[in-house]
Amino acid sequence: MRKVHGPALKALRGALGIPAWKFANDCGISAAYLSNIEAGRKQPSEEIVTAMARRLGETKDSITYVIPEVGAA
Repeated sequence: MRKVHGPALKALRGALGIPAWKFANDCGISAAYLSNIEAGRKQPSEEIVTAMARRLGETKDSITYVIPEVGAA
């Protein structure tokens, strides 16, 4: 399972100088939802993760991390 790393997302967005409201709009979500994602309170759908990575010009790996499955060796 992959999860968005909110601080990495925020740092990349900030480094590119993209305002939160503009980034959210470009990705089809609200600025409030983006704030929750960047703070780690919410996890977006795979479709939104793809839109975010594409907007940043990055791969999904640059804004996500892997959570091992419970019981996986």
